[in-house]
Amino acid sequence: MVSNTFKNLDDEKKLRITDAFLNEFSNHTLMEAQVSRIVKESGIARGAFYKYFDDLKDAYTYLYGMAMKEIHKDIQTDHAASPVDFVKQTREFVEKSKDSSFYALVKMHILHNESVFISSFNDQVITESEYQWATQVMIHETIKQIMLEPSAKDVLLNKLTNVLTALVKEDD
Repeated sequence: MVSNTFKNLDDEKKLRITDAFLNEFSNHTLMEAQVSRIVKESGIARGAFYKYFDDLKDAYTYLYGMAMKEIHKDIQTDHAASPVDFVKQTREFVEKSKDSSFYALVKMHILHNESVFISSFNDQVITESEYQWATQVMIHETIKQIMLEPSAKDVLLNKLTNVLTALVKEDD
């Protein structure tokens, strides 16, 4: 958990540390990340890092949360959205990610790090409808495929539209 000590740092120092996190976690998987590189780049003592964050996973979670807030801030989400709405949201997420300073972090997360954060069982799977669950799985996979092959974005979004439309017909 991010400490209050970190939250109360002056903005310049917080930015230096956050920039060091962004550099480290955008260029190294969470398993390869090193506190030593972060403290060297940010100009803080190793002990200060552990005063601010429990460990690398805690620092990563903090940074990734910042990224998701920034990327999602203007994307309208509606859980009862139509396939067209879901595809629009997916397109906006992909485009905002691509244009964001967090793009390399998001790509690293989706391709390498997210398995570190997936619990063995998600209770939401039980409460979601089959359509909601399948929609989230398909959207996530589409984003992943676009990050692997950006030139296929339009084809993949069209496929997502077709699949979600077919699922809606099945769900009726």
